[in-house]
Formats: sequence, structure tokens, C-alpha cells
Amino acid sequence: MTADPIAPPGGAPAGVTVFCDPPLRPAIRALRPLAGVPVAILSAPAPAMIEQIRRHTRDDVLVTVSTAMDRAVGQNFVDPKTRIDGFSNPLVLAAGAGRFAGAALPPGARVAVTDNTQISGLDGAAVLAANGYKTARLTGTASTADAMFLLTTGAVDAAVVYQTDARAARGVQILATLTADPALTAFSAAVNAKSISPNAQALLDLMRAPAGAAALKNAGLEIPA
Repeated sequence: MTADPIAPPGGAPAGVTVFCDPPLRPAIRALRPLAGVPVAILSAPAPAMIEQIRRHTRDDVLVTVSTAMDRAVGQNFVDPKTRIDGFSNPLVLAAGAGRFAGAALPPGARVAVTDNTQISGLDGAAVLAANGYKTARLTGTASTADAMFLLTTGAVDAAVVYQTDARAARGVQILATLTADPALTAFSAAVNAKSISPNAQALLDLMRAPAGAAALKNAGLEIPA
């Protein structure tokens, strides 16, 4: 974790701690050079992050799927007045760079998809089928990070992952954006109700500012209009 600098008057640490879903880590990391203060990033599936906040683990800013943010608001874990909705991290079909021509998958292609579990919250096989891709050689995984690992190690030919996953990986190309039945692509951000950093709101403001929005978009996270 990045160390905070000398605390400003009042003893509150200047650095900002961000809880975010694992696919959002590359996007939040892209804000670090622009933030002006250290940004510590802790990522975990949404249910685990909510539980950590319940246990009073330090968190200044929460960025998570909108359904989880609804729960956080309902339990008074975040300040609803600070909430920003409309971030989108589309699911994509990714493959090794130059492996396939166009967006088609050849017969028998091996594809990694997330199993429909509480942790992943994403039925990768159903999303793939809804977007017109049919293959009998599916490998189920616990998360899109696991699917990306199988892709980058050559264990599969393609994978259903988030756009941020694909943008952050080397030697990976996006074959297609999966627009039908996209499942969990809507994300929200808010300041923790018990935030202790005076720069928590400033980080949210940065996400909407032109430079911050451009950094997020380049990392694969689409921002609200």
C-alpha cells in the first residue's frame, strides 16, 4: 500500500484509500499520477468490500457495481450525496493479439468464461451465447481475472473479460464488445460515510474532470456524460 505523506492539520491523512472491484483496478490506478496525493487501491468482489466496510476497515472512496452501491447506500456506508452513477466497463471478447482475423471465433475455439456464482455475479456462457457466439469448448472460471490468466498463458484461445482487463493486459486484442445482455457493466462511485481523508471528494471530482475522465476512458472505463 502506498504510504501517506505528512498528515495535514487535524491529523487526517492526505492520501485516499479506494475500495474497488478487481476489474476497475487498472482504471483507478490510471488516476494516481493526476491525484496529487497517494492513492491506495484495495480490490475485492463487492460482497467482500461491503463486509470490510461494515467492519470499519478504512475506506475513503468506494467504486463498485451499481447494485452493490445500492446496498452500501441502504446501509449508510457511503454518503449518497456524493454518489456518481453511469460508469460503464463493457464486457468484451478478447484473444491473443493477431490470433484471429475479425471478430469471428473458429469452430472449436477454447473460450474462458466466468461461472455464474455469487462471487462473479456474471454468467459468462450466457453472455457469450446472447451475443451470437457458439462454442462447445468453454472453460469456467471464478472471475474475469482468472479468465484473463488462462488467456495470457495460452490455456485458452479467447476469454470473456471486462474492457479494463483487456486494456491492461499485454499481447491481448479485443475482438468484439459484447453488447447483448451485458450483465454487470454499470458501476458507481461514492465517498465513504466515515471517510477520513480530506481529499476523498477531490478524487471523485477528478473522475469527472477532463484529465481524469480521459485517463479512465483510456484504461477502459467509460464515464457518465
